[in-house]
Amino acid sequence: MLRRIDRIILRVPTLPSAVGYYRDVLGMKLLRQDTRAAALLMADGITEIVLRADPDQPAEEIYYLVDDVRDLYARREQLQLKFVHPPRQAARGYRAAVKDPFGNVLMLLDRTTAPAGANATEDAATPTMLFSGIEPTIPAKRRLLAEVYEQIGRTADDLPYTPQFEELFNLYAAQHPEPKPTRREVWRHLLNLRKGGKLPKLGEARSPSPDVSPEAERIVKELLGRDIGKRDRLPYTDRFDKLVDDFNKTQDRPLSPHLVWRLVAKLAK
Repeated sequence: MLRRIDRIILRVPTLPSAVGYYRDVLGMKLLRQDTRAAALLMADGITEIVLRADPDQPAEEIYYLVDDVRDLYARREQLQLKFVHPPRQAARGYRAAVKDPFGNVLMLLDRTTAPAGANATEDAATPTMLFSGIEPTIPAKRRLLAEVYEQIGRTADDLPYTPQFEELFNLYAAQHPEPKPTRREVWRHLLNLRKGGKLPKLGEARSPSPDVSPEAERIVKELLGRDIGKRDRLPYTDRFDKLVDDFNKTQDRPLSPHLVWRLVAKLAK
């Protein structure tokens, strides 16, 4: 099923210096580069290292090449794989994040739509994008989002992973043509509106942070690591899904993603 490691994505603070180091010091071949990411080829001539100067990017992601992601999705119960999301189209095939029976997150991709003779290096991006993980830039409908937000009536800090966010997402996304924004992108639109002071004031969060032990708080801080100062960038990312899974493995009573988010929001202030 897992044929080989196709590529590794690494988060870097700045792209030019990172490219210079991996190319000139570590001797990797630069394949392509844009303003946000660069792909370099390892000495085996197959595996890529993708450098991304994106604070929302997890510190590291490993993609495994498989024959057919959609076939694995169809057989997910038999294979005991839990898909974090259904297969999504990439540049030359499909990709998905899955969890094995032990809670490990595996990033999978295939080349089922690659034309004959295509370059063998998969970038796992959508067909119009150069690098994986960079979603299409969907312009925000600011007035619409502010109106829907006020209609929902739940403050932004209290929204992630609630039925109210799903309602907001569905109402807002329905007014966009294809490609529609993802949950992560809708959350970013909300954050940008809040940063610009354009969101209606809705008062305090209605759900408090969960009452957990000091040890549980220590575990969350340890799992967050250097991302503790970037809490607003965590919702609706694979990084946050993994944090929830890793935290709940340490607890007798698991918390919902929303309650873990409320705990993160408290600790990251």
